Amino acid sequence: MAEMVDAVNWRHELKTAIAAGICLALARVFGFSQGYWACVTAVVVMQSERAATLTASRDRLVGTAVGALVGWGAAEVWHGHLIVYAAVVLVCMVIPELMGLKGAGRMAGVAATIVLLVPSAASHWRVALDRFLEVSFGIIVALVVSQVLWRESVKVESGTA
Repeated sequence: MAEMVDAVNWRHELKTAIAAGICLALARVFGFSQGYWACVTAVVVMQSERAATLTASRDRLVGTAVGALVGWGAAEVWHGHLIVYAAVVLVCMVIPELMGLKGAGRMAGVAATIVLLVPSAASHWRVALDRFLEVSFGIIVALVVSQVLWRESVKVESGTA
């Protein structure tokens, strides 16, 4: 049992929980229609190391932007066609790959899928914009928490000449 407790990275888990909690609290304050996307994003992008959190955040932001834009554009010709949907996912995967951001392709496909397949009374452009803004909010909160809590201090050794 002691080994299991020692194996848990409590700082990482606590930072993630704090970021998710802040997202939920602020989503309620600001009245986000689907604020849970900010919470999900904070959990997804938070990593043990700050640099990895930054990379995951970049990939999520770029992927969501690409997916929201492509999904929104495809919504004009969508009409439930399987081929259009498959082509959208393909395009969403290829664009970030061409940009050198392999991790962003999956996020782009997810964002486009949400815009195209999740039922909503709102217009497609509104769904795309809301998704991007809510995901961006979750990224910002995760980055701030990642940078503020338990910053690793770097010792600078002074050499004598």
